[in-house]
Amino acid sequence: MSLAHSDKLLERNRGIVRENLAILDAWVASEPRLTYTKPQAGTTALVYYDYNLPSYEFCERMYHETGAFVTPGDCFEQPHSVRIGYANNTLVLKDGLNSFSAFLQTLEK
Repeated sequence: MSLAHSDKLLERNRGIVRENLAILDAWVASEPRLTYTKPQAGTTALVYYDYNLPSYEFCERMYHETGAFVTPGDCFEQPHSVRIGYANNTLVLKDGLNSFSAFLQTLEK
């Protein structure tokens, strides 16, 4: 049944990914200590941060303090970065990015 409607499913999913990538792009631009190369394909992005904190510790602290979960960039031999997936529910993405921003504020203190 799904294969018979694959074009509609792909169109829906591509729309979600495009919308969420725009949200991620605007969020990275709003955070002065974050950078990334905007993905041209796929559903994940490596976001680099300007804090003297290894990515495993960064991710573990953020998870314990906010509940937001991202993958440490060191898993991909990319220090001072995190991998963010954006092929999910838009509200979940926005909530996660808000939690991420709140965590960044604690690092400024």
